[in-house]
Amino acid sequence: MDSYDDRRTAFRFGVNPAGVKKDSYHFDDTNEDNSWDAVWDVATATDEAGWSAEFRIPYSQLRFGPAQEQSWGINFVRVIARHQETSVWAPLSRGESAIVSRFGRLQGLKNLSPPRRLEVLPYSLVRMAASPGDPDNPFYDPDDFFSTGGADLKYGVTSNLTLDVTINPDFGQVEADPAQLNLTAFETFFPERRPFFIEGANIFRFRFSGGDGDGANEGLFYSRRIGRAPQGSTPSGVFDDAPAQTSILGAMKLSGKTPSGWSIGLLNAVTGREDARLGTAGTVMGRQIVEPRANYGVARLQRDFREGRSAAGLISTWTNRGKGADELGLRNGAYTGGVDGRHRFGEDRFEISGYLLGSHVTGTAEAISATQTSPARYFQRPDADHVEYDPTRTSLSGWAGSAVFNKIAGGYWRYATGVTARSPGFEANDLGFMRETDFISPFVWIGHNHFTASEHFQRWNLNFNAWSAYSFGGERYNLGGNVNGSFTLSNFWGGYLGFMRQAGGLSNSTLRGGPMFRRDPAWGGWFGMWSDSRRAVGLNLNNNWQWRPESGSWNANGSANVRWRPSSQANVSVGPFINLREEDMQWVRELEEGYVFGRLDQTTVGMTIRADWTFTPTLSLQLYGQPFVSAGRYDGFKTVGDPVADRYRDRTRALGAVSAGDKTISADLDGDGNQESFSDPDFNVKQFRSNAVLRWEYRPGSTLFLVWSQGRDHYSPTGEFDFTNNIGTLFGQRSEDVFLVKLSYWVG
Repeated sequence: MDSYDDRRTAFRFGVNPAGVKKDSYHFDDTNEDNSWDAVWDVATATDEAGWSAEFRIPYSQLRFGPAQEQSWGINFVRVIARHQETSVWAPLSRGESAIVSRFGRLQGLKNLSPPRRLEVLPYSLVRMAASPGDPDNPFYDPDDFFSTGGADLKYGVTSNLTLDVTINPDFGQVEADPAQLNLTAFETFFPERRPFFIEGANIFRFRFSGGDGDGANEGLFYSRRIGRAPQGSTPSGVFDDAPAQTSILGAMKLSGKTPSGWSIGLLNAVTGREDARLGTAGTVMGRQIVEPRANYGVARLQRDFREGRSAAGLISTWTNRGKGADELGLRNGAYTGGVDGRHRFGEDRFEISGYLLGSHVTGTAEAISATQTSPARYFQRPDADHVEYDPTRTSLSGWAGSAVFNKIAGGYWRYATGVTARSPGFEANDLGFMRETDFISPFVWIGHNHFTASEHFQRWNLNFNAWSAYSFGGERYNLGGNVNGSFTLSNFWGGYLGFMRQAGGLSNSTLRGGPMFRRDPAWGGWFGMWSDSRRAVGLNLNNNWQWRPESGSWNANGSANVRWRPSSQANVSVGPFINLREEDMQWVRELEEGYVFGRLDQTTVGMTIRADWTFTPTLSLQLYGQPFVSAGRYDGFKTVGDPVADRYRDRTRALGAVSAGDKTISADLDGDGNQESFSDPDFNVKQFRSNAVLRWEYRPGSTLFLVWSQGRDHYSPTGEFDFTNNIGTLFGQRSEDVFLVKLSYWVG
């Protein structure tokens, strides 16, 4: 239902014959946010003629303004999964990018007054953690008991604006992050799973670029910065009780859309100061700050024009850290802001869009020095003539922008071209997620989407992409292209296939602050398939590979997902995955005498297991588990020769006399006859994570959670991969178990 009547946003309510509910929020006409959670009711009945449903949706869960007579957009959709059939009351064309704007009309709604909207959701929680530990650790408690409470509040400030407040939130029922082993200099991205931050997140979503590559997760607002793991470290050789996450004292969101087309979003959160106690065997020595108190915020304002076919917007984010930031070398202030817009024309077949952003960070000279030398920019590079590293700076500013022209509808052909740029000084990582700066990257895409069914195909598409990237100093980072396509057969099986070629280019990150290093050209590809999703048992296969012939480096990834639906109320999936990798230029470390690299032979395997049972529409059980093993062995140690030589063998120099003993490797890096030593980097990492969540909605909006989480970890400094042995060792470790009971009660 488009109760805003803006032809851009809508609230969706759905149910299956078993009475299992689903709700979601549509925005920007075609996008859907499944995290939206409303309080409503529905009943289903089955008879010889089929089945029917009766919905009870309170006006308080919708958004509409006061008017003597109203007209809303509405649509009715029936999905018959066993036939992969979708029936729509107000037809939607597969040849255009439009959903909400094509809704039918619900007219003659008279004397509707927006209700007073006030909802309060207090909660109480009890948690017990049982974990292995060192008995000499003065902070070790084998059975740690903890209880707390808090509340969420939702208040209708006006008929169109809603205020959400959370006080002392706890997200213990949220699924654990999957295991990752990161050997790069860049941060790993993890998706948001906490309900307060994912509900209504679309208004704050501001991606830097489109597509599905490394930059797909980059954006101006990354809510996992709020409540992140403390950034300060404690001294080695002592015990500590540093918390795993920073506590969120409180947070608020103001969001909504006015009848005149203004979308408003404001989020503000305060996190507490975190200290770690330090101690030795049986003795507490003192405390040390590991994270200062901080305030995070994002404000978003958008205005629709021409019934949503054009829009303009503003965005601003801020981070302010309190006392202790200087001591930890953190920035004490970080601010971003900018404008964006889009405009459709040519009978809505074409669209131009873009944004322009600025950033400004402040802090001590130590904090801004760390900003300049971070992996995002490496100002200290000796050959970076277009930037200047200044260790006395106490602030840094930059900009970022993008412009895109896109054909979005009309016929089978689509295309887009555009450019994205980030200046060297742009910084958004205090509240956003960003890997790199200092680039200008143009691209072009042409696609053919054939959605008319034929004898053998339901639909198919073919895409051509080309891209390049240059530094602000004119150095070329990369130049590449790919061709890819996908198809769905008439029997509902399908697949995809793609090939990529990337020319050689200069890397400003290979030497992690050293000079540019020439990367060798690469070939790559990907392919996969899926089975008929109408069946009770389904299969998905996904594979990708990359090969760089000059260095002999390669990697291959494979994954599968076997899905079983024993009934309409249960789903089970098993997803094994494997990654094989040989990298000739894997970073080891930097010594005073030079850089050390090695050839890494790495094997990673794991399996993601999920099971969901919906016993009744209000009682469900979710299970998740993932064992993970990654082992890597290094040999062929080398240092850097001429880093930009045309031939790969001239860019490195082998370290001839390498000896290993007591997990130490010695070699003459600079050719002076003296041996330099470094630790053997071989590794074997094993991890298991699981969650079991029983959820009972004992009354509308009120929930009881029973949660059991388990973790096991093991590390050894050997590169040997033996799956049976490694798994046996992993499950031979004592587990860390967390048991949680959380009760919430909805009043509204």
